[in-house]
Amino acid sequence: MSENEVVTLITGAERGMGFVEAQTLSQHGQHVFMGAYDMDLGQKSAKKLQDQGLDVTLVHCDITDRDSIKEALKTVEDKYGYLNILINNAGIPGPEGGLPAETSEEDLRKVFETNFFGTSAMTHAAIPLLKKAPFGKIINVSSEMGSLTSQTDPTSMFSHITSYAYQASKTAVNAITVAYSKEFKGTSITANSVDPGMTATDLVNKAEFEKNGAKPVESGAHRTIEIALDPKNDLNGTFTQDGGIVPW
Repeated sequence: MSENEVVTLITGAERGMGFVEAQTLSQHGQHVFMGAYDMDLGQKSAKKLQDQGLDVTLVHCDITDRDSIKEALKTVEDKYGYLNILINNAGIPGPEGGLPAETSEEDLRKVFETNFFGTSAMTHAAIPLLKKAPFGKIINVSSEMGSLTSQTDPTSMFSHITSYAYQASKTAVNAITVAYSKEFKGTSITANSVDPGMTATDLVNKAEFEKNGAKPVESGAHRTIEIALDPKNDLNGTFTQDGGIVPW
C-alpha cells in the first residue's frame, strides 16, 4: 500500500450522512473503512459502493463496545498501518420530550454512552494510528444544538428548543474537540467539530423534519466532507457549518 494513500474511518457509515461521506470520499480516491453498528445494513451499503468500483472496506464498529473499537482499528492497522482521518459520525438522538425534569437518568446515560463516551473512546483508541500517518484529522459531527451560546441567545432558534440529553451530549462532544485540538496544537494532527445543520436522517422523524425545512443528508454531510478533503489541514479547534463559524 502507498503511504500517500489517504485512509479514512467513518463511524455510523452504514446509513445517512456517514454513507454519503463514505461514498464521496472514496470517489475522491480515499480508502474508506465503513464502520457499521448494523452489519446487515452495513453489508448492503458497502456492496452498493463496491459495485460502483469504490475502494471501501466494511468493519464492525459499535462505539459503545470497546472490543469492537479495538477490532475495527486492528483491521485498519493490519491493512495500512496508519489512519489519516477519523470521522466520528455515529450518534443517537435523545428521548422525546426532552425537558430535563422529564429525562430519566437511564435515558441520559444511554445518550452519553454513545455520543460522548463512545466518541471519546473511539478517538482515544485511534490516536496511535493517527500519529503514524503523515497527517491526521479528527472530525467530530456535533450540532449547534450543543452550542451553549446559541442555547442562551434569545434571538437564536435554539434558545426555544430543549432536548436535554442530546444537547448536553453534543456540548460534551465539543469539549472532546477542544481538548484534542489543544493537545495536538502545532503537530500534524487536527481536531474540529462540524454542525451539519438540521438534517433529515434515519434517526429522526424524517417527514416531520423535512416539513420544518430540514435538508437532505447529502447537504448535511457537505461540511464534514469539505474538511476531510482539505489538503492544507490547517484548521484546528474550530466549530463550523456550511455558513461559517458556529459559537461554542
